[in-house]
Amino acid sequence: MTREAYLKFCKVCTHHKKDFSLGIVCGLSGRIADFEGHCDSQAVDKQLVAKVDAKASERALEVKAASQGKRFANYLIDQVFLLGCALFVGVAIGLLLVYVFPDYEYILDEENKVLDYLLGFVIAMFYYSFFEGFTGRSLGKFFTKTKVVTEEGTRPGFKAIFLRSLCRHIPFNALSFIGSETTGWHDKFSGTKVVEIE
Repeated sequence: MTREAYLKFCKVCTHHKKDFSLGIVCGLSGRIADFEGHCDSQAVDKQLVAKVDAKASERALEVKAASQGKRFANYLIDQVFLLGCALFVGVAIGLLLVYVFPDYEYILDEENKVLDYLLGFVIAMFYYSFFEGFTGRSLGKFFTKTKVVTEEGTRPGFKAIFLRSLCRHIPFNALSFIGSETTGWHDKFSGTKVVEIE
């Protein structure tokens, strides 16, 4: 079970307590939950259930999907930053070949579409995985005040962000936004969405 799945049990249990370093832990064991499927010691508090449900409803009302206009603005801004990153990496590789490995300088004279694509792929994967993985926001999303969340409205893990970054390279991914929906294939396959924030 994931930590999120455990917390669904623990948050409504009268035995839970908060630990500054670990978060919510079991008051009986003093540890993070590690049961399989069901906790035999769980004592459900109806007031806690109502409180958790109310917070979930509040969060759902607060979350507003980012518009297609903002998503397009994110794309354009991120493309500018990606071009800047590619230029920086290209210059660094060029200097490295000229000054450190001069025998391989001929690589700069050859046009290699596959190598160009692979380099662009690696840069984009690093860019999106790094920024969205640590902050939930690419640089474009900082400008448009949007962020990536799971379908439940929580912060996505690195696995979801990595999959999201990988799916951006599906051919015609950009065309998946055509229509009334504001989600693309990279959102659907990774179980994420982009929402507006204050």
